[in-house]
Order: sequence, then structure tokens, then C-alpha cells
Amino acid sequence: MKKIGSVVVVSCWLLILALFSSSNFFVNEAAAQTKMLKIGLITSVTGPMAPAFKPMYDAVKPTEDLINQRGGITVGGQKYNIKIVAEDDQSSPPGAIAAANKLIQDGVKFMIPPMFMVTDLALIPTAEQAKVLRMKAFGMGPEEVNPKLRYAFFADSSLYNIEPCFDYFVKTYPKAKRIAIIMPDDPGANTALDLNEKATKKHGLQLVFIEKFKIGSEDFYPLLTKALEQKPDAINMVVSIVPWAAGIINQSRELGFTGPIFAPCLFGDINLVNSMINKKYANDLFHGGPDVLSDKMSPIVKDLRKLVEGAKQPFIMDSMLGLDALYPLLQCIEKAQSLDPDKVVETIEKMKSIDTIWGKGKWGGQDIFGVNHVIIRPFTLSRIVNGKVEQLDFVEE
Repeated sequence: MKKIGSVVVVSCWLLILALFSSSNFFVNEAAAQTKMLKIGLITSVTGPMAPAFKPMYDAVKPTEDLINQRGGITVGGQKYNIKIVAEDDQSSPPGAIAAANKLIQDGVKFMIPPMFMVTDLALIPTAEQAKVLRMKAFGMGPEEVNPKLRYAFFADSSLYNIEPCFDYFVKTYPKAKRIAIIMPDDPGANTALDLNEKATKKHGLQLVFIEKFKIGSEDFYPLLTKALEQKPDAINMVVSIVPWAAGIINQSRELGFTGPIFAPCLFGDINLVNSMINKKYANDLFHGGPDVLSDKMSPIVKDLRKLVEGAKQPFIMDSMLGLDALYPLLQCIEKAQSLDPDKVVETIEKMKSIDTIWGKGKWGGQDIFGVNHVIIRPFTLSRIVNGKVEQLDFVEE
């Protein structure tokens, strides 16, 4: 009997080993059947723009995991997981060109380019020549997207936030008529300034002051003193990043300004702005962008938040910029059923609608950029009222 028992035990172990080997075979076989698609991402990890755009880099792995957990994409019957290859533009044109060249040498054909317009402009000739299709999370400059740039696209343009922000302004502050514009001296803001000036006039408002500050400024008191001499009812920052927005809000309030302060083309992350301003000043502030911590966020944004926070990183607006661009880019690749950038471009130029992480979007841009290479998506506005951030509902544009 002992001999029979030993035989049974050995047989069981052999069966277990066979099953284990078999399961490993199928796992390895499945892995072999799934290929990897590299997507380049360039952002400012070091240099003066890093405080604004490094969170995009920090969220690369969670973004990659989220897409792959959802099954990646399938092209020509082949399943692909996504590998995001991130590079630092060092907040400088030479750094951006070096980063782009490194990605191109690595075989990257699809890229999420820098948010900082100065560095994005620098790499455009290199990327266009290499036929690298670029989907920027959001942008403002027609220099970055225009009929001459075949491979350049925006997943959103905050220029389309301007009109609805002014609609909200005149409805919420009907007595405010005199507007002062204080904005960064950034090439991407030139078109935004022009559209803000037109919106000011269109909405029956008077522009009483315009001045730009140098990128990297921290002391806004002299500029604000000049602006307040014109007795504005409101300050329009046009576009900003968090340190500038918080500085202008705090310093203008310290100088006695009590009117609304807004930025149609974004403050930066509104929760960070709120955390950096004196609570007695945290009122009558709004911008044309989301509160990514709001319960009104879409399921995919909430899922990304869990992964980012699970990686011990703070979840802010810039954390989802990679996903913001990647999500529609992958749809376009899958729709084209090709990894050839030219075929993907041809497909995009025939598309009318597209899903975004904010809801259903549509392809447009002809009116501002001269080419329909821009996704126009549901608009949302968030504001700070009595020290608390509030998210308004999404509205289709």
C-alpha cells in the first residue's frame, strides 16, 4: 500500500508541474501575442517650467497602466500595449530638440509634445521632417497648429474657452464693465490676447489696461499698481500657471482690489491656486478649466486619479494632461488601423466626432488655426467661492 501511495503522490506532483508549465506556456504565449507601441512624451522635468509641467511626467506610469488595463489598442488584428517614453525638455529649446531627436532615434512615430509653447515650437521642424504625429493636450498658438504642419494636432484649445468665460462673466458680474488685462509675455498668448480683446468689446465691456509680465516674474506689485490706477472692475489674466496666478491674486488683493479675477485660458490647477492664496482673498475667482478633484469628473479621470494617488503622487490638472492627449490619439490610430502617421493623419482629416476624457468632442479649428486639427470638446468652468473650489457643469460647445 505504501508503494501505491508513493506512486499516487508522485503522479499528483507530476500533474501539478504539468499544469503549472502549461499555464506558464499560455501566459507566455499571450504575452508574445501582445506587442508594444511606444508613444513619446516631452515635458519640463527640470528648469523654470518644471513646477508647472513636471506632474505630467510623474503621471506617466499611471497613465500607461490605465490604458493597458483597459486593453490597449488593436491594429490590424494585432493587440498592442502602450509604452510611454518620457523625455525632459529642460524648459529650453535646445533641450526640446535633443529630447525629440532621442525619441525619433528610438523609433517613436507618435508623440505628446511639450505644453510649454517655446519648447514645442523648437522641436517642430525636427518632428515634421521625421513625420512624427504630435497630439498636444491643449494649446493656443496657431504657430503650433496650422495648414503647413501636417503632423500637428491639439486635443483641446483653451482659445475656445474664451467666449463661454465671458458669457459667464457678464451674467455673474453685470455691474463690472472696466477690464484690466495682465498676462505673461508668452508667444502662445498673442492669439489669446487678440481673442480676449474681441470678446471684451463684443460683450459690451471696456478694456482700460493691457500689460505683459516676463516669464518667471514673482513681484507683480509695480504692474498691479499701474493697472489699479485705471480703476478696473475686473482683472483678466488670460492664461497663467499656478505661481503667477496665486501671486497676482494675493498681491492685487493686498493693494485693495476686490473685484473678480479670471483667466479664460486657465489659471493652472485651481486647487493649487486656492491652496496658495490668502483665504480672505479666495472669492470671485474663476477660469476656463476643470477641478479634477470634483465628483463631476468622468469615470476615466477618476480612475487615473486613483492610480496617481496610489503611486503617492498628488493628483492635479497637469497629472491628466498625458491622458488628455493620449486618449484621442489612440482612438485615431485604431480608427486608421495603421501605425503609419500619414495614414492616421488621413483618417483624422475625415473624422467628424471623437471621444475625449471629458465627453464627446468634434474636430474643428478652421476658424482660428486654418485647419481642422483641433478637438473642440465639452467646456467646463471652475471657480473659487468663499475659499472653496466649485466645478460647474460641462457644456457642449
